[in-house]
Amino acid sequence: MQSLGVAFIVSLAALGAGTMESAALENCATGDSAICASDPNCHWDVDKRGCYPGPLQAPDACSAHGDKTICESDVSLGCTWSAKNNTCQTRR
Repeated sequence: MQSLGVAFIVSLAALGAGTMESAALENCATGDSAICASDPNCHWDVDKRGCYPGPLQAPDACSAHGDKTICESDVSLGCTWSAKNNTCQTRR
């Protein structure tokens, strides 16, 4: 009889832990990057070290070019140099 009580308590604890984890995923409120990445409604931000709702905003691919000559020679990405911002940007 005592082992039945222990089994019942362990079962309730396991059920409660599963419910709490699913509630955390609904709000993207988890500290585990693997769990965050498994939810298509969340993304893991490496810089902020946290799980956030929505897709990850990708940076402009042309921003990696720091030189005007390299920027303007990149025809595969369609980059152009912005003299105003002094950066390489994708043509819009």
